[in-house]
Amino acid sequence: MSSEQDQNRRLMRSTLAVSVPTVVSRVLGYVRDLLQAYFLGTSGSADAFNIAYTIPNLLRRLMGEGAMTAAFVPVFTRMKNEKNKEALWKFANHFFFDLTLIMAVLTVIGVITAPLLVRLMASLGQDVAKIHLTVLLTRIMFPYMFLVSLAALAMAILNSFRKFFLPAFTPVLFNLAIITIALFLARKADEPAIVFAVGVVIGGFLQLAVQIPVLWKQGMRFVFGINFKHPAVRRVGRLMVPGIFGAGIVQINFAISKAMAWSLGEGSVASLYYSARVQELTLGIFSIAFSIALLPTFSEQAAQRDLASMKKTLVFAFRLVGFITIPAMVGLVVLSRPIIQVLFEHGVFDAQSTAMTAPCLLYFALGIPFISCVKILAPAFYSLKDTRTPVIVAFFVMATYISLGFLLMRPMGVSGLALALTASSVLNCTALYVLLEKKIGRMNSRIFISSNLRSLAAALLMGGGITGVRTLVSFQGLRWVERLGLLSAVIALGLAVYLGISLLINRKEMKGVRRLFSRDSILKGENRS
Repeated sequence: MSSEQDQNRRLMRSTLAVSVPTVVSRVLGYVRDLLQAYFLGTSGSADAFNIAYTIPNLLRRLMGEGAMTAAFVPVFTRMKNEKNKEALWKFANHFFFDLTLIMAVLTVIGVITAPLLVRLMASLGQDVAKIHLTVLLTRIMFPYMFLVSLAALAMAILNSFRKFFLPAFTPVLFNLAIITIALFLARKADEPAIVFAVGVVIGGFLQLAVQIPVLWKQGMRFVFGINFKHPAVRRVGRLMVPGIFGAGIVQINFAISKAMAWSLGEGSVASLYYSARVQELTLGIFSIAFSIALLPTFSEQAAQRDLASMKKTLVFAFRLVGFITIPAMVGLVVLSRPIIQVLFEHGVFDAQSTAMTAPCLLYFALGIPFISCVKILAPAFYSLKDTRTPVIVAFFVMATYISLGFLLMRPMGVSGLALALTASSVLNCTALYVLLEKKIGRMNSRIFISSNLRSLAAALLMGGGITGVRTLVSFQGLRWVERLGLLSAVIALGLAVYLGISLLINRKEMKGVRRLFSRDSILKGENRS
């Protein structure tokens, strides 16, 4: 077996270790969203909850999971390769308590300034009750940012040791916490949104708590010490400052879209949220898991200055991501309305809510392959300790999104914002790819372009078949179980068509994926590692 094949297998094992718990988490995330749709629908309370959750969640993604993880892993991996455990864990302890102090201060500031933050995020007009509810929910959920940022650091440390399963499992606990408290208390509460907010904080606590024993076993002793002058801490800080903007451009643009959606009428923010959740469900099954597994791999290649292997890994990643995300994109486009009907049309989420949400999902779906590619490209830059380039690209992407958003939101409504977000993702992907090639040299793009074109041909034929089936059947007037069964059958048929056509026109990818995911190959790879 070649070293390249062995590396790809190890990468896929890491991806599977993330994907399995991620799939469970996304399923439970859907149950959580279903309960939210059932109790809140697209009402004013739903809009208030989504805006309130956006504020600490955005800061968490920028400070925690986004820039911090991207900056921390390359520095930590390089120190780990130097095999000085005492220095390694001293750095980890200092960074943990430095981050604890920063997040504690930001949390206190956020709770105090919640009214100002809400006003900055959205223009709520003269609806005093809605303003007060949004401020209250923001204050309840701000500690979530503190807890989950520390959980993200724990995840980054464990991922650096190629321990992926437990960190990827923690969102399962987050979703279970919200589901449990909602089932027991939401129906009895005067304002169910408050119940969901409390569940968010409990879920954040569980995400951190479950990783502490594993970090201890790995070697971290949590010896208190704040040291912002530690050389490695300062290196991470220098990488984080520009990375806060570059790594989080998708989250920043989505937060801006929610603020813009306030002016489009009640339910617009909620419609964006529910459609984005379906997009995230699709991304989370593979693309996000793949990007998590890629960062340590890229960091090791960068530390060894092995750019040739990095380029081969990138080409492999583009092929595999295209093979999986392109049919997902087509499937969501042709099934956007029945998917929203089946997933969310319950309780106060009615047919009108579906009519608002389905077009947003259609336009979000078009961006899935491009967002997935960004999640491949961004870790490559961060592993090279280049956070400046993604920042420059992010600035132009954000400016483009805001311009397109204002241009499209009036004639198209909230779906215009979804289309603008997708267009900005295309620009982000294209710019990062071109600039990465300038940095590391040209990649063999012919390989993955031809593979992706074959995947697109198979996906379009699949989409045509699904559309034909949909003309023969109707989801109207069916009970939920019947809708679910019919939708599942149509999706299964589409998948069978895609795989069947791929066996004919994209056989190399089919064989490669089957070999990589086969049990025998994984066991052989594990025996060699």
